[in-house]
Amino acid sequence: MILKGFHKFCLITGILLAGTWLCFGLFGQWAADTLAKHLGGTILRVGGGKFDDPSAFILGRLIEALWLSSSALLLIIAVMALHQKLQSWCRSRSVHSLTLALVVFAAINAFAWHSGRTILFWSLFFDKANVDNFAQYQIKTTLLRETKNRRRAVLIGNSQTNTNIDEVRMNQLIGAKLWSTELTQPGARGFDTLTLTRNMPLQSGDLVICYLSEVFFYGEGGGGVAADFLTFNELPDLLELNGLDQVPFAAIRSGLIGHMIPLHRYRKSLSNKLLGWAMVNLEQVRFDSSLETNLESQAKRRAAHLRENRSSGFEKAAFRRAVSELTAKGCNILLIAGHTHPALQHHMDPGLRRSMLDFLQVVEAENHGRVSIIDGAEIAVPKEADFVDLVHFGKNAQANFTHSLVSHITTSPSYLENQ
Repeated sequence: MILKGFHKFCLITGILLAGTWLCFGLFGQWAADTLAKHLGGTILRVGGGKFDDPSAFILGRLIEALWLSSSALLLIIAVMALHQKLQSWCRSRSVHSLTLALVVFAAINAFAWHSGRTILFWSLFFDKANVDNFAQYQIKTTLLRETKNRRRAVLIGNSQTNTNIDEVRMNQLIGAKLWSTELTQPGARGFDTLTLTRNMPLQSGDLVICYLSEVFFYGEGGGGVAADFLTFNELPDLLELNGLDQVPFAAIRSGLIGHMIPLHRYRKSLSNKLLGWAMVNLEQVRFDSSLETNLESQAKRRAAHLRENRSSGFEKAAFRRAVSELTAKGCNILLIAGHTHPALQHHMDPGLRRSMLDFLQVVEAENHGRVSIIDGAEIAVPKEADFVDLVHFGKNAQANFTHSLVSHITTSPSYLENQ
């Protein structure tokens, strides 16, 4: 009787899924266009400039909803089928329970992996007040994957790229010619960039923009990006570049576990949602509050940790490899030799600036015309009042820098044409 009921459930589920997908194939685009016609303005406002085609956005979310519901039902059926098989195959209740628990755990992670490739899932973690950078990255990566048949600019790097260049303003100014998105992560450095760019859906003709300063190569990293994004693909790079001791072992371990178990990779976002941002980030808040309020004092302390050593050599080598992989894909790259607060510039070793510029020139020469370097001061000369801390611009400075950057891009045809 139970077996017949299960077969009936499978049959009904199969008919419903087939009918739903058939209806979507016939009427999906019409439904997306109709909803966009009535709700397009609202959707664009809520989207905050992350996309400009509401119909394509709605169609993508309808597809996601169908895939998620279909995969969930199919996984449930698979688990139920295995449960019935185990009942007949296995006489030991403990072995049965353990096997079923492992299968359920695997099924949940399989569904989490599939969900993690959808905007519907990551939208659950949206928080305008306390931004979840990992969730934002996943949303923007999916949107970039859906942005086709047009020129694209992708902002990469660390929080300096994020705060000093406004991709929404770029789209307002030149979005019709070059659509921009931002895929940065706080604290990213050379090896982090290699890891992240391998995860990005980049394609030939994309313009990749990265704002760099001395802290990118000569500072100290906490391993946060590796813990969230590292895969087994980067292990050979760590060995070849002699960097196993340059990335915290805990970060490497966390990244590799997360690569195999999606729930582990999503742990921070899930914790922020379930426990609250303030509780999860209590240690970071305490650290931030312990910092000196005087920027001059901060600059003296931070400048002492900026130095040329084996760590900076590793970060440069990894960044060099990332750039070569991007140009091999056909991407064009604009590297902005940016700046930090004048107080930090004053206290750090001036030789670091020369070393960074020399390195960037080597990277430019190696990549056959696909890499361009520009001094950030040629776009907009930074002043002390432009900074909200030692490395990040305020909103007005960000707007001014973005306007000047757009002017630079539009007056350089190579940025707007495939090479």
